[in-house]
Amino acid sequence: MTVEGALNQGAAIEPADSVEGDVGPLYCYRHPKSETYVRCGRCDQPICPRCAVQGPVGFRCRQCGLVKSATISSFSPRQLALGVGIPIGGGAIVGYLGGQLGFYSIFLAFFAGAFIAEAFVRFVGLKRGPIVRTMLYGGLAAGFALGAAAQILIFMGAIPAEGEQVSTQLWLQAMLPYIAIGLGGALAGAYSRVRWF
Repeated sequence: MTVEGALNQGAAIEPADSVEGDVGPLYCYRHPKSETYVRCGRCDQPICPRCAVQGPVGFRCRQCGLVKSATISSFSPRQLALGVGIPIGGGAIVGYLGGQLGFYSIFLAFFAGAFIAEAFVRFVGLKRGPIVRTMLYGGLAAGFALGAAAQILIFMGAIPAEGEQVSTQLWLQAMLPYIAIGLGGALAGAYSRVRWF
């Protein structure tokens, strides 16, 4: 039976989205004087055109329609802890190994920087902005410096008393360039993975 046929026979036609038990027009939950036939697509409250927010599939009320997810630069406590810990911890490991591997630390640092950046993105989320860049690159550099300093202190503690100064100077002259280049490699590897933010 068509809609016109039903009207001619006097049959009542219910709107497709009406809830059983609705009789007559509904009234907006925020504006009790506004008649409406529209309900929120999420919480099913009646809403008037002034309260309706376009959602992904239909209209929603103001509470359901407002974006409640985090912005691209805000962090939960877990994301903040991981966002600081991953670059510092990973950078410290790479910095510590950089003094032991010499020339090969450049390659290790590049791939480790990309791996650390990937872990950062996976645990923190697809965040963007200067705070996120500072957390990743600054944390990576700080961790790398801590690891390199630990390596230097361990080496200095392992040197015998005789010829200590000469051995330390030679080792520092040989390894500091590789440590510095390793830091650059780690930052370049991280940048190659997350250049979009």
